[in-house]
Amino acid sequence: MGTIRNRGDYQFQAQVRRAGYPAQSKTFDTRKDAEKWVRAIEREMDTGTFIPRDEAERTTIAMLAERYLEERARNMKSKRQEEQRVNAISKKFGKYHLSAIAPSMVAEWMKELGKTRSPQTVQHYAATLGRLYKAAAVDFGIPLPLGNPVANVRKPVVRNERDRILDNDEEKRLMESLNKSRGLHLKSIVQLALETAMRRGEILGLTWKNIDLRKQLAFLADTKNGDSRTVPLSRRAVTILETLPRNISGKVFASSTTAVTAGFQRAVLRAEIVDFHFHDLRHCAVSMLAKKLSMHELAKMVGHRSPRSVMRYYKQDDADLVRKLG
Repeated sequence: MGTIRNRGDYQFQAQVRRAGYPAQSKTFDTRKDAEKWVRAIEREMDTGTFIPRDEAERTTIAMLAERYLEERARNMKSKRQEEQRVNAISKKFGKYHLSAIAPSMVAEWMKELGKTRSPQTVQHYAATLGRLYKAAAVDFGIPLPLGNPVANVRKPVVRNERDRILDNDEEKRLMESLNKSRGLHLKSIVQLALETAMRRGEILGLTWKNIDLRKQLAFLADTKNGDSRTVPLSRRAVTILETLPRNISGKVFASSTTAVTAGFQRAVLRAEIVDFHFHDLRHCAVSMLAKKLSMHELAKMVGHRSPRSVMRYYKQDDADLVRKLG
């Protein structure tokens, strides 16, 4: 049964004690609010929907963020980006308790972010806040009486699919520019990207022990979506690899992601190519492979899980389909 007692001259402490449940207490500025809280707690206990609030009301976003960075984020592939987002969230909401963040606050925050950041970036921030709450409930055992405030907030629509590919003249100029690059084996990295459709991180993660030049196969133990896959190598890809020296570390390429990105962008500028990024090499490669492979073969080679992701590379017109039907 609930009880309410004065706490000083201006506050009221409400308590609910019931067998089978942990004792609950909370302090309010008015007796009316205290009575309302007692009725709500007792109603939840009566219906079996009660979730303890104490820990969620004691834990601030800043406290959760610190624990999350220490115990969860440090093992992520994108650790640096996750840390940046968590720190920004802590700066915005750090003083609030977990139970104080409402969906409306999240929606307003996302709207504010959208004024200076892309929809994709806003989605990343929202996902990080959602992961904080999930970690609180699943990993740290903190009951969330109001659930995850990110779950029911509408996210911005992302339309960032790029169709930028090199024409023959641009590819020729790019290769000539790469010949002048000081980046270690940068041209080989770019050529391999165009030949295999591997991502930058996948190429830089290649090791000689996972490459069989005789069978023309490269095994990727760690990919963007978390799955391993084996990439068939064309004869040209094999030739590119055969020209490379064997590094004592066992890695095919000793370059860093930052060095490759910076060197590639300098080469693009020298070649006077407009609006072209390293990841666009993958689109170029997949577009060419789509002319040789079936949709399922292409999906297996490039690591797409969804047929929808692969379908956009098949651009047959209606007349071509009619000819095939006979």
